[in-house]
Amino acid sequence: MSIVFHTPELLDRDAVLGAVSAAGARENDAAFANLYLLRQKYGIEISVKRGMLLRRYTKGFREGCYGFPLGSGSLQAAMSDLASDAKEQGIPFRLTLLTQAQCDTLQSLYPDAFAFTEAEQYTEYLYLRENLAQMKGSKYHGKRNHMAQFWRGYPNAEIQPLIAENAEFAVEIARKWLEHRIDPQEASVQAEFACIQEAAAHFDALGMTGLLLYAEGNPIGMTMLSEISPSIFDVHFEKVVYGYPHAWSVVVNEMAKRLPDAEYLNREEDLGESGMRSSKQSYHPDLAQKKFVAECLKSEAILC
Repeated sequence: MSIVFHTPELLDRDAVLGAVSAAGARENDAAFANLYLLRQKYGIEISVKRGMLLRRYTKGFREGCYGFPLGSGSLQAAMSDLASDAKEQGIPFRLTLLTQAQCDTLQSLYPDAFAFTEAEQYTEYLYLRENLAQMKGSKYHGKRNHMAQFWRGYPNAEIQPLIAENAEFAVEIARKWLEHRIDPQEASVQAEFACIQEAAAHFDALGMTGLLLYAEGNPIGMTMLSEISPSIFDVHFEKVVYGYPHAWSVVVNEMAKRLPDAEYLNREEDLGESGMRSSKQSYHPDLAQKKFVAECLKSEAILC
């Protein structure tokens, strides 16, 4: 039976979250909010079939690829479905953004049927929530200094939960952040801002959470997260208004304190940008999750 793919809709959240949770996934491309918010950028199409989330990409870096099937159903049946779809589409069968564990699973199920290539710019940075909440030890000395300087400068600063009713302030913060960039019209920056606007507009439907940081009565920092699977949260957006350099560490630390049920925070990939890589490494990731592309060399071994 052919797979009936469709563009992600808000009503898909429960089905997607159920499949992703059953798989215990912690990769950010499995987060429903990312599937929805990036649906146009990557031409994302999904189907939940026999308890498995199937993903197909038609644009960008992921064009012509599929995601690793996630869920409680048969992996072999799902792989066969995807291989059949690729055959119908007349394209090579390739999967993208696989973790090392997923590559190992494919190699075990289908020995030497896939060639694996590392997607170097897509290594994800995961952090134990407890470490970001406590920031203990010498490695976090610099971050603690930033936080101390912020609180000394703004002793009356406040933290408020980010909810649907005040999400417009997160957009305002992002807009002010954008205005002070040297490349405010750059396509990727504009695309991110559009995603922030859409995330704010559909805050509850996307299962978002987050916080707002106020200084002198004005909103100056924000972060938006959503659950990938139980105890794993994805940090989608994190912005601070220009002129408050010490506030970034405060936003990270305060958000971690407010997610007691989370084990890991996925702060996503650096996309090969040196500044972003330096920032993510400065928080000392507990896990650098490499990603891979798998190209099928023996489709007959997958089809059943």
